[in-house]
Amino acid sequence: MIRSVFIGLALVCIPLAGILGQSPVAGLRPLDDVDSLYVMGFTRKSDVRIHYTSQRYLLMYGSKRQSSKASGQFSNVSELLGGGFTYKFLDLDLAFSLPQSKILQTGLQNLTQFRLSGSYSSRRWTIRGYWLQSTGLVAADAEGNFISGPTVDMLSLGLPFTYYFNHSRYSFRAAAFQNELQRKSAGSVLLRVEPFYRRLGVANNLVPTSLDKPATYGEQAGLKYAYAPGVTIQPGYGYNWVTRNSRWFVSPMIFIGGGVAVNVYKGNSGERTSVNAEWKGSAVLNIGYNSPRFYAAFRSSFEYDYFLLDPSYFQTTDLKLGLTLGYRFTYLENFLPESLF
Repeated sequence: MIRSVFIGLALVCIPLAGILGQSPVAGLRPLDDVDSLYVMGFTRKSDVRIHYTSQRYLLMYGSKRQSSKASGQFSNVSELLGGGFTYKFLDLDLAFSLPQSKILQTGLQNLTQFRLSGSYSSRRWTIRGYWLQSTGLVAADAEGNFISGPTVDMLSLGLPFTYYFNHSRYSFRAAAFQNELQRKSAGSVLLRVEPFYRRLGVANNLVPTSLDKPATYGEQAGLKYAYAPGVTIQPGYGYNWVTRNSRWFVSPMIFIGGGVAVNVYKGNSGERTSVNAEWKGSAVLNIGYNSPRFYAAFRSSFEYDYFLLDPSYFQTTDLKLGLTLGYRFTYLENFLPESLF
């Protein structure tokens, strides 16, 4: 039902945006330190938006000393509904998972998720903070023989800084937020530095008790919690593809890299600290229509994270598909300056 409503809204708003954007320069304004043949801003500098996202989050916990069949898998399949706004250089988005539950062997499983993110953008870089909390992750082994209760909680905080080298011709804001217009196709090498903090809390076993032994998991046997501050460096590339004098866009981005994290965890042998390598990557594809008054974007993304405590390891994947609809406005124009710098 919800998917049908959002698809219907998109089918209405996209043609309407095309009618309102009557000429290649109507509703646009030049920007400082940018090639106007490639990038322009909108006269309406602010916008509000709604978005719907379908997400599948999967966390795998295992050991190098055992086969993959004995690892623990933690899944959260959610539908998120939220909204956000852009005011000049500031962006803010908030989303909640829609109520849902699953009946498993261990009883009723309630899966919830909360997302809050905000960013500040300049001509050359963007810094975007996020807060993601998943509660009630369901644990199961690879063969489905072991299923836990809803007792796994995951908290992730981050403050990624993204620099774009070809800032005079490539608009990261057009690709990610649709609050600028890419007039001619262009790409850029990107660099992301991401400080982060995560916490995994466990009330019951992550894996079956028969397998959760020091011989298999070392000092991580009987793991109760694990938290880690860290930082990663991820080189990447982004490209905005547009047709001549068109509002349609296709914007892929990819990042891949690594870093270091200080993991603090507690198992049956007590609390331990370990400094470990961290590997992370992401791919994003936005497709949509961007006009002076409306925009609509179909968004897909995939994120991957891996870290090794030795002998145990964690691996996460996060797949999201969504739709965003936005409307631009000109109110509150004198409330903030154009930039903080």
